[in-house]
Amino acid sequence: MKKWLRWLLGGLLVLLVVAMLIPFIIPISETGIDAKMLVNDPDGAFITIQNVAIYYEDKGDSTSPVVILVHGLFGSTETWRYNADVLADAGYRVIAFDRPGFGLSDKPDSFNYSVSNQADLTAELMDALNIDTAVMVGHSAGANVLGHFAIRHPERITKLVLVDAALLTGGPPPFVGALLRFPPIWRWGRVILQRVFTREQLENSLASFYVNASFLTSADYDAYWRAFQTPNWDIGLLGLTRDSAGNTLSREAIATIQANTVLIWGDQDTVTPIADGKALTSLIPNSRLMIITNTGHQPFEEAPDEFNRILLSVLDT
Repeated sequence: MKKWLRWLLGGLLVLLVVAMLIPFIIPISETGIDAKMLVNDPDGAFITIQNVAIYYEDKGDSTSPVVILVHGLFGSTETWRYNADVLADAGYRVIAFDRPGFGLSDKPDSFNYSVSNQADLTAELMDALNIDTAVMVGHSAGANVLGHFAIRHPERITKLVLVDAALLTGGPPPFVGALLRFPPIWRWGRVILQRVFTREQLENSLASFYVNASFLTSADYDAYWRAFQTPNWDIGLLGLTRDSAGNTLSREAIATIQANTVLIWGDQDTVTPIADGKALTSLIPNSRLMIITNTGHQPFEEAPDEFNRILLSVLDT
């Protein structure tokens, strides 16, 4: 081997070793505000499922028909702040919960954040709350969880409502999950997230979800930022990316969903375009699509009155 090539390979090896060591030298924060200190709803509580403290809110009469709300990316129970009380006042028992890795729920790196396991955790939460069946409402990535739920636990669904669902979007490719299981890459992920993800970036990301985000107040942004004040929020995002890689339902699997399904969609959604809603309606046998005009990815926030009217009509039918 030529001398220059040996030097080149040696230099590359040194750089690789340094790159693997540096993230363990750079300090990262392991602290944050205790989630219990951030609870601001009298109906909120914590319950342990799969060794993880899950935050949930239980509203309405415990003997009423149950509606379970499952949020999407960046979401939490606060996602449904314009909807949950309206449903409870209309005579339903409403359960909203923070998926592991989001909101006020725990965010351990050892948890299995895969979509299929989140579907199973939802069933376990129902067991813990003595709920046999429910109307399941899921938004975006939360709708993806419910897609898995509908296949794994079909007997527990009375109706399925998918809002701007991310069933066809797909998760990261499998190699991304493999990379994040390598400790230096995982550590680099934490270092980078803690240094580049700011409230301003969150607000900019949220603004892209709406046709017109001017209705959002500082209190609305506070509701979303709350999760990022808890310990290990970065682990939650990385864990979801790691374990959701390659964990996407095929079109053939989606076509086996038998639940009575309603899809609610914002016609101006640029995250999961309305074409996805139409495609899902053609795939899911017993389904229909209802469109809310002049709204984006989150019509339950952007047009809450119309969304609540449609959802209540679905529930009351």
